[in-house]
Amino acid sequence: MVACFDLRSEKFSFVKFMETFSRTMHHSTTLVNYDGKLGLIMSRSSRHVSQANKSLELWVLRDAAKHEWSKHVYVLPSSWKDVVTETMRIIGMVGTSEIVLSPSFQYVPSYIIYFNVESKRIRKVGIQGLEAFQGKRSYTYLNFVENVKFI
Repeated sequence: MVACFDLRSEKFSFVKFMETFSRTMHHSTTLVNYDGKLGLIMSRSSRHVSQANKSLELWVLRDAAKHEWSKHVYVLPSSWKDVVTETMRIIGMVGTSEIVLSPSFQYVPSYIIYFNVESKRIRKVGIQGLEAFQGKRSYTYLNFVENVKFI
């Protein structure tokens, strides 16, 4: 459930998810900011993102009041099977063109994968500087900002 709060009217409302993806939302579904609008990225073919995936879906909430969604399907290139060697999870989106994925069970040395939906290119990027945590499990978060201002 996603709640909205209107600052002018000071009232809450709730986003209605279409029944089509309410039934199939699972571990692979991730909320994203898509050009200032609520987006959902998911894998329809399985509960996780893996080598077997052929595509990823992006649903964008076009009008919250009318509960209108638009659907984008991104077909993964054939090189997907060469780059992805384990179960992945969608961790977010950079702008409106790159979906970012991370291994579900990531250990140091770690990496993330960028899938550019426009060029259909995949980049695997290693993360250095975490050698002290070798063998430990790590979690990847995108666009995290902590507010340290005291209230």
